[in-house]
Amino acid sequence: MTAADLVARHLHDPQTSWAIGTFGAIAEFHRDPDEPVELSANGALTARGGIRVQPSNSVRIVAWERPTAGDSWTHGVALCLASDAGAMGRRTTITELGPDRDALDRSARTAALFDLGIGAPHCDACIRVDDPAMLKALRAALGRPLLESGLMPHLAAASPTRVFVSRLGRLEVRTPIPKPDGRTPDGPHTHVLPDLLKHRRTHAATVPLPEGMVPSAEIFPASAIHDEHGHRVAFDAARHAAFQSIFAAHGDPACRTAKTETMAAVRAGDPPQDSSHYTRAQRLSRRVALRQLLHTDGPSTALTAWRAMFDHD
Repeated sequence: MTAADLVARHLHDPQTSWAIGTFGAIAEFHRDPDEPVELSANGALTARGGIRVQPSNSVRIVAWERPTAGDSWTHGVALCLASDAGAMGRRTTITELGPDRDALDRSARTAALFDLGIGAPHCDACIRVDDPAMLKALRAALGRPLLESGLMPHLAAASPTRVFVSRLGRLEVRTPIPKPDGRTPDGPHTHVLPDLLKHRRTHAATVPLPEGMVPSAEIFPASAIHDEHGHRVAFDAARHAAFQSIFAAHGDPACRTAKTETMAAVRAGDPPQDSSHYTRAQRLSRRVALRQLLHTDGPSTALTAWRAMFDHD
């Protein structure tokens, strides 16, 4: 399956989520199953936001899994480009970019686009503005770092459309920005976390992406154990199998090996085996395998022993 096929298939699945961003600043797109949506082969647009992804021939698909709190796990698919091919503006101050000619909503293409200057190497975090007061405030802050501009409270109050752009596409969010103590909305939303941005990482350290590549867009297919709101649900074998086929084709080879070896040993009833040669990514994959076995195969003496030995923080 090509990247374009993968994108087209998942755009038509309302259980799939999408993201464009960096470690510490990200825009996410979700839609409800009954929510009105304009769909195409490379995009989806609702009243709350939209996504457009146009994979190039140089995209590398990387599927990943990692354990999360309790006995859960999460997964995703990163559409990666070489760092030079995926490079964006890397601006570090507020910059006006002119009218947003590429806006997903054609009626918004005369509104002004401003880069907030987060300095990420592979994505630009922007806002689209047509409110006169907000335009005046932004233009007064041009050339200044966002955190030194004093604009953060005004941006939160005004909730302009957030626009995150990469070499593979763009993601737009129109929902209100929640207050610092408020709840993140279930639909499209953004996060900008200065403490994480300081790390200058393109992605979380627990996601095994190839050296020299950046995640220019991310797909989060339906989970086998959580619904679209993140609530735990009964194990869905079909969803599990669907992602495992993607992981088998596009997962990190070392991580696939760790999963295969772990599952084979547990199913054979073998005691926990020394694997000091495993990398951190492989150890995380082993933990995921043990959690998945509990659902696919059920409890066993061997699985209990392996989880006691390896599935802990």
